[in-house]
Amino acid sequence: MTTCGPVTKSLLLLAVVVALTGQGSADEKLSDCCKKVARNLITETIVDYIEQKKILPCVNAIIFKMESGRSFCFKHDEPWVRKKIRQLRATKRAALASGPSLL
Repeated sequence: MTTCGPVTKSLLLLAVVVALTGQGSADEKLSDCCKKVARNLITETIVDYIEQKKILPCVNAIIFKMESGRSFCFKHDEPWVRKKIRQLRATKRAALASGPSLL
């Protein structure tokens, strides 16, 4: 009789976690995954983003996280979206380069 090794158990657990975790939204608001993207610009402050790859029914999208805690899906290849991603990356790099905060 064979037993299930630790590696197999870990892979099984990982598969279950991945299957249960969502990262996008239907319409504009975040829930399971982005199935549609917003076409309009937003005025809220964007603090982070997630890149979502197309795995049906989800679409290629950028999920922007707002300062308010809300998240919205946008078309990944829009010029303003790409520009905002560059700005967010630069802000993160600058924060990392400045070192840890004493707070």
